[in-house]
Amino acid sequence: MHVRFWGTRGSISAPGRNTATYGGNTACLEVNAGDGTLIVLDCGTGARELGLRLARERPNPLRLHLLIGHTHWDHIQGFPFFVPAFLPSAEINVYAPLGFQRGLEEAMAGQMEYSYFPVKLRELRSRMHFTELDEGSFRIGEVHVETQYLNHTAPTIAYRLTHGGATLAYVTDHEPFWRPTDGILRHPGDQRHVAFIRGADLVVHDAQYSDEEYRSKIGWGHSTVEYATDVALAAGARRLALFHHDPAHDDATVTMLEARVRARVVAARGSLDVFAAREGMELVVDGAGGARTTVVGSALERRAIAGARVLVVSANESDVAAIGDVLADDDLLMMRMRDVASTRAGIGDGVPDLAIVDMELPDGDGLTLIPVLREVSGRLDFPIIFMVAVAETERLLTGLAEASFDVLPKPFSPPMLRARIRAWLSRTLNGGPSRRRRRGALAPGAEAPSFAELIAPMPLFRSLARDDRERLVADTTDHHYVPGQDIIREGDPSDRVFVVVSGRVRVLETSPETQTEVLLAELGPGEVFGELGILREQPRSATVVAVETTHCLIVPQRDFLRSVTGAPGLAVGLLRMIAGRLGDADRRLARYAPDPLTGLASRRAFHDQYRRCAAAARRARTGVLMLVLDVPQLNAVNSRYGYTVGDDVLRAVADALMEATRATDLVGRVGTDEFAVLLVDARPKDVGAITGRVQAKLADLAHKRELPLEVVCKIGVAYRETPPETADELLGAASADMQRSKPSA
Repeated sequence: MHVRFWGTRGSISAPGRNTATYGGNTACLEVNAGDGTLIVLDCGTGARELGLRLARERPNPLRLHLLIGHTHWDHIQGFPFFVPAFLPSAEINVYAPLGFQRGLEEAMAGQMEYSYFPVKLRELRSRMHFTELDEGSFRIGEVHVETQYLNHTAPTIAYRLTHGGATLAYVTDHEPFWRPTDGILRHPGDQRHVAFIRGADLVVHDAQYSDEEYRSKIGWGHSTVEYATDVALAAGARRLALFHHDPAHDDATVTMLEARVRARVVAARGSLDVFAAREGMELVVDGAGGARTTVVGSALERRAIAGARVLVVSANESDVAAIGDVLADDDLLMMRMRDVASTRAGIGDGVPDLAIVDMELPDGDGLTLIPVLREVSGRLDFPIIFMVAVAETERLLTGLAEASFDVLPKPFSPPMLRARIRAWLSRTLNGGPSRRRRRGALAPGAEAPSFAELIAPMPLFRSLARDDRERLVADTTDHHYVPGQDIIREGDPSDRVFVVVSGRVRVLETSPETQTEVLLAELGPGEVFGELGILREQPRSATVVAVETTHCLIVPQRDFLRSVTGAPGLAVGLLRMIAGRLGDADRRLARYAPDPLTGLASRRAFHDQYRRCAAAARRARTGVLMLVLDVPQLNAVNSRYGYTVGDDVLRAVADALMEATRATDLVGRVGTDEFAVLLVDARPKDVGAITGRVQAKLADLAHKRELPLEVVCKIGVAYRETPPETADELLGAASADMQRSKPSA
């Protein structure tokens, strides 16, 4: 493979005389494989010069593969200036991990909204394909590509490229999991990192700081030159390129750091060739054919994590609150326990997918929960993140080397924790590469267990005696569902209960306002669904879909009800399970609760519901109209009449908007005195009629409610034939239009 560095700087570009030797452009590498495959690693500002050369020298049609570690700006800000993206003859395949709450295409398009750039992503003329990656491997031509999550403040992956026996490892924007005092990499995360780059012919590694600088940069998501050298030595790599230079490091500083780590290699009696990457540097990466696969599973298989259960065991309320916010942002369900005793007693009420355990619990050491969590999950490799005081971290790591454990020093960085949770769930959910055989799975040649034996270890059915379990499953059948298959549909009769033996299902409910499906939960092995319809004697209120290949036992209604009424333990377990689900639902609803004053959608709910409405409008090929209304007199009203009258004014505006719009329109309060209305399948010609209705309703309500003033609003309008991915563009355009308009009653 032939490699050229087009950008070597990190965080922000830093051009100038003082960075001329090593370069000032942000990350971008060109890789040409022997079979003609063209791969571009990251698309920082260095991509501009690369794009100009490709357009000038490469034959048409141009086909390239853009591998992005993550979508922070310094890794994608060159894309709007990448000439091949504008060429009709070019085909660009873009790969990257799924970020926080934004898909890959949406994240790439975000920096190309009209507010920031004159050309939108969808206006580019090249043929473009977007692929979101998880850990695993895939092939591009004859190049074998492997991916692994890094330790950064956003979901970030490393790439290991192998072709013709030569291996290049590109691992940037990564922070040490733990920097030991004796230089031994004990943290399981650091060991996994070393394993990923083991035997590579060239490692391009994040080396933004020196050890001295890193002390004040912990939690920022970057490595030191010393750490990069240590892991490359431990991995037996041949060459190491120090990369992602800090924008504050001039050429003299980078040269000094390069000399420092070369001396470190000599002191370690290593043969590693280490150098600082320079813009324009070209290398040939060759190997002896000894490259090996480091990961298993497909990186192209997206592993859904929404609805996964995360057990948090901690008595520290501030830590739990911070973790709860992190989990809520990714639609994860939190199971909370305070100490060892409550965990032992209550963990059987639900099987978690991941645990976050504080090492210092009121009644003991968090390590004592390892066998409990393994038993209840049926997994020897059950993933646990231990939170530990910095001073105790190294002591813990000395005796804790299992690959499924993680250690997070306190105080922790919420973005870093969120990225680690995402990585662990992606790694272990939905048949991920490290998931082992669950309890109940068959060994080769073993006899299939009976239905009674299958449910015996499940938390809900543990209290049943053997005879009671046999009676419960006397007429039970089972079925295997393929991914995407409906198991039950909303409105179906409630005549059966389903017990998940293996796989995962997603529970969806149709929103009456938008007619879109809302995710309620994801359920896994040992959990049941369909029981509420039977207990309430009503048809199904939700649809349940298989997320992966799923094996379910199907228990008839009469057998289920007989067991519940005859076994108090089962009834209590069922109540606990339902109460837990209600608690999870409450937490979800709290995120999207309506504005308490007006009853309208809150700002967050408005943005989330906009995505669904916009997607439906794009499918139907209908335009959307956005209205933004502002009450400019609100401060004066509050000062003169008091906040009670001010609140009455806001309620009147909200009610006028609801009465003047359709049930299919989206109305929200998006600021203290600002409202927004999204009208689907409306045209600019309708604006006059719509604003006229709003003004008439508002005047009528102000009169009926005897408000002591005339309510005045400013109204701005924006229209798009093709709705943008997010509401920001329309809201910005309507707000700009509002600033140009005159207030109207």
